[in-house]
Amino acid sequence: MDIVFMILDKVVALGAFVMMPVILFIMGMIFKMKASDALRAGITVGIGFKGISLAAGLIGTTMNPLVEKLQQLWGLKLDAVDLGVPVISTMAFSDGRFVLMMFAGVILINVIMLVFNFTKTLNVDIWNFWHYLFIGTLGTIISGNMFIGLLIGVIYSVINLLLADRNQEIICKVCGEQYRGLSFCTMAFPILVPIGQGIDWVIDHIQGVRKINFNLKSIPSRFSFLSEPIMIGFIIGGGLALLARYSWDQCLNVGMTMAAAMFLLPRMISILMEGLSPIATATREFMTARFPNREFRIGMDFALLVGDTDMITLGLLFVPISLLMAVALPENRVLPLIGLTNLSYMMMAPIITSKRNMFRALIIGMVMVALVFFMATSLTPLITPAVVGAGLADPDGNYTLFNTGEHVGFVLLQILKLFFH
Repeated sequence: MDIVFMILDKVVALGAFVMMPVILFIMGMIFKMKASDALRAGITVGIGFKGISLAAGLIGTTMNPLVEKLQQLWGLKLDAVDLGVPVISTMAFSDGRFVLMMFAGVILINVIMLVFNFTKTLNVDIWNFWHYLFIGTLGTIISGNMFIGLLIGVIYSVINLLLADRNQEIICKVCGEQYRGLSFCTMAFPILVPIGQGIDWVIDHIQGVRKINFNLKSIPSRFSFLSEPIMIGFIIGGGLALLARYSWDQCLNVGMTMAAAMFLLPRMISILMEGLSPIATATREFMTARFPNREFRIGMDFALLVGDTDMITLGLLFVPISLLMAVALPENRVLPLIGLTNLSYMMMAPIITSKRNMFRALIIGMVMVALVFFMATSLTPLITPAVVGAGLADPDGNYTLFNTGEHVGFVLLQILKLFFH
């Protein structure tokens, strides 16, 4: 058994860059692709993931010190520190036995749901199973029982599969048919889409407000160059640097870095999709031959959507907005830091559910960010002992996660608290 844990630790440590190509190559062989085609497709996907990581890294390394400077200038005094995905995911993977049981449970229930036609999605996004591990770990802390924590994580995965199935049509309508046959089961994204649709429905019923419609394509032709990704990245990046009182040369550097990220991300996504396409086709053909009149999809990381210009633009705009909300929201304890560099992920659902109406997306985004602050504050007493117990944080601090959020997992944990005081 120790050998199994050791192998599992090694595989997880590889990260999505190496792990996903291996998984996809194995899938390709199972679904009767030629070995050379499966290998080429898997490596191409790996190149896409690496490219996304490098381009996103440009944003992270540039925005982290900028955000810290803004926090200092604005005097934010909040006691729950955002540790970000790297630390929280490491904590989630820290117990090998729990990891092995959670992986087995999530995969087994997914297969059962496929066989009995409860879902159309085969979720191969194994790296992001850490979200189920994270919520399962917090469930274990609440209940004092590892098996109850395991059950909470598996239920979370089931709900995400069902939600991911329902979301495909609107994703393809707004983002393009290239996403047909893919499902996005990551984190809160599956539930954020119906939440965003609900808020959009409310806006639709507010006289006057419902008629406001603005998107980047509506800019007059003589100014349309300002809506190009590189110009948006340069202007917003440089503007945020000005807010942080950077020198003129630093402002130019930040602007050019953001322009580069905006230019590179969509191209990396297209490379990744080039690798995924033959594997998705082979999967559908294989499954359809054995289950006639059934539709099958591959569950992937929602990072595939992050190259969208509108999503990146709104994500950058929400850096100062989120900092202001951190101060303004009553009872908030969260000092947002690392999560602020990933706001483009949080803005995926607002852009999709508003159908690119940036005015509505702004309103939906503010509601969603407020929800994340609420959940991150509420979960601080659970996350702090978890990361301290794993030896990943100083025991004298308070810690949390400000990211897209774990809405479904959060609700499950609140239900669990009713039975364990």
